[in-house]
Amino acid sequence: MFSDYPNGDTFLRFDRRIILKYNELSHFVYSVYKNDDVHNSQQFLFDGGEKGIVKLREKQKAEVKSALIRAGEELFGNKGFTETTVEEITAAAGVARGTFYNYFQTKEDLALEIFYETEGLTTEQVDDFFATTLGTENQIQTIITIAVEWTLRKPELFLVILIEKMKRGSTPEHANGTLFRRLITEAFERGQMAGVVTRERLAQELAHDIDGLYMVHMVRWYHYGKQGDLLSILLAAVNTYLSGAIVKQKTSY
Repeated sequence: MFSDYPNGDTFLRFDRRIILKYNELSHFVYSVYKNDDVHNSQQFLFDGGEKGIVKLREKQKAEVKSALIRAGEELFGNKGFTETTVEEITAAAGVARGTFYNYFQTKEDLALEIFYETEGLTTEQVDDFFATTLGTENQIQTIITIAVEWTLRKPELFLVILIEKMKRGSTPEHANGTLFRRLITEAFERGQMAGVVTRERLAQELAHDIDGLYMVHMVRWYHYGKQGDLLSILLAAVNTYLSGAIVKQKTSY
């Protein structure tokens, strides 16, 4: 809805917090404000017209989604997944309860998004990892060590994510699986190219086996009251597996 202010500016109210001001230069200035304090708000100028409105909508949606993810991650870590409610998440994110369902159908959807959101690496970072971490066994052991560190910080959340991944399988937006699976796959691919890993099975299949070992031992560890050193348990199982997959050793490739 357009409305005029005393100084002659024309505003388009977008929602309770964001408005668009259309000026004579055919630009939109959008203002994030509180308590209708339009003139003291922080303003951002961008090209006008429908494209400007679309950009604003996309920016606003991304910011709300990011706020929900941050709030969920903090509350799940502090209170636990089960004890945290949607109302608490939206309150911490500063949005209405109904807004949650514009982005996530369930808390489980949010948990998965937190997992995928926090595990991102750039291509350069992946290349740097393989350039500085040599040897297939060493690479896989390092990847597992990093994964265990994440798991130990949020064991309940990881268990929820694990169960949801098993229930849902691969999804279009994450067709190649988790970062863990992708890195393990690349480690095996590089090892096969170097001739140090068996070619009897595809690298993706070998990585699937490692992923399965991780899930089985993590669930067992959690079920029995988190007894024992999870990293030691996993590395022992993985090393036994690798003793059959590694055909010979080279120090670099």
